[in-house]
Amino acid sequence: MLNSGIRRYISNSVIGLLPFVLYLILHSLSRIQEQYALMASLAIAIIAEILIRGLSKSRMFSITFYVSTLALAFTLIFWLFAHNYLQVPNTYSSFCEICIVSMLIGIRLSKTFIATKFFRKRSLLQKAFLNEFYHIASLLQYTLTMHIFFVLMYEHFKMTIYDDRISDIVVYSVLPIVGILAIGIYQIARTGNIVAKLKQEEWLPIVTEKGEVTGKIAKSVSLKMKNKFLHPIVRVALISNGKVFLQERANADTLSPRKLDYPFEKYMLFNHEINLAARNSIKKMMGDEMDLPLKFLLKYVFENEETKRLTFLFIIKIEDEYSIKRTEQMNGKFWSVKQIEAAFADEIFSEPFELEFEYLKNMVLAPIDHL
Repeated sequence: MLNSGIRRYISNSVIGLLPFVLYLILHSLSRIQEQYALMASLAIAIIAEILIRGLSKSRMFSITFYVSTLALAFTLIFWLFAHNYLQVPNTYSSFCEICIVSMLIGIRLSKTFIATKFFRKRSLLQKAFLNEFYHIASLLQYTLTMHIFFVLMYEHFKMTIYDDRISDIVVYSVLPIVGILAIGIYQIARTGNIVAKLKQEEWLPIVTEKGEVTGKIAKSVSLKMKNKFLHPIVRVALISNGKVFLQERANADTLSPRKLDYPFEKYMLFNHEINLAARNSIKKMMGDEMDLPLKFLLKYVFENEETKRLTFLFIIKIEDEYSIKRTEQMNGKFWSVKQIEAAFADEIFSEPFELEFEYLKNMVLAPIDHL
């Protein structure tokens, strides 16, 4: 399998235009004849495309190589028919550049057809690379189009009194090379930034109501999509002598911000166990030194306009409510059943807690509270 380091560079769409860059360099060297510059660049384009296709086991990284190959081939054919009577300097390099821009425009206009015809059954990763290609293709198209217009203005206004060899090299070769390489460097930096964000991303399992895992998705993406997918979430009620510990949810929470709820709540991550998610939630709030026994109580599906969750409710019982270490994160208090019932009409509790309260009262709290 292709390692991520190599993939990072060969997935850069700009790499497919390096044969064109090579042609511009060879074209600017007076000792190399035009046909040899074209043939050498065309050979490199074909060989490089074959090598990269072999490394990646896919044609998805070859699109810009096809563009370079066809543009160089068309230019070589054009040279074969025109070189005997067309001796205008830089004609062929401009023709090749125009071919590249035309093909990029055609590919962008055919985006829907290409995605449907060739990438319909591809993986999400390949579709993501296709989107990256179109992003870079648009930058290349605009950059090279602007360069072509600049060349037209240069040819119209340039002075012919002095030797224009150096200025021609700068305008016809250096400027497009700098533009292409700049876009390549930008794509490398952009890819690195995306990879860094993905490394910090949390991946959530997509589950059925029975808890069967059917896929995974980035947490940040799923939260933006609200309740499209069902994800497992672990909630832990801290109980002491018939009382339950409650505190305000964070103001930034999607669900019931600033409402009273258990402090222990965590999404279960992909390939993680339910008990591990519950203990991670406790350690996040109370520290690593707390190792309290967990008891599973209830599983149910919660859904509203903002989220959809397969909730696993656990309880932890402690003998003394004052044994809990008070911190900035643990700033709530223990509530008795009577206190909760008296405040229920004020709508100060979170939606999940309101749903769980009757079950929690009858199965855990009330039997002790009535003693």
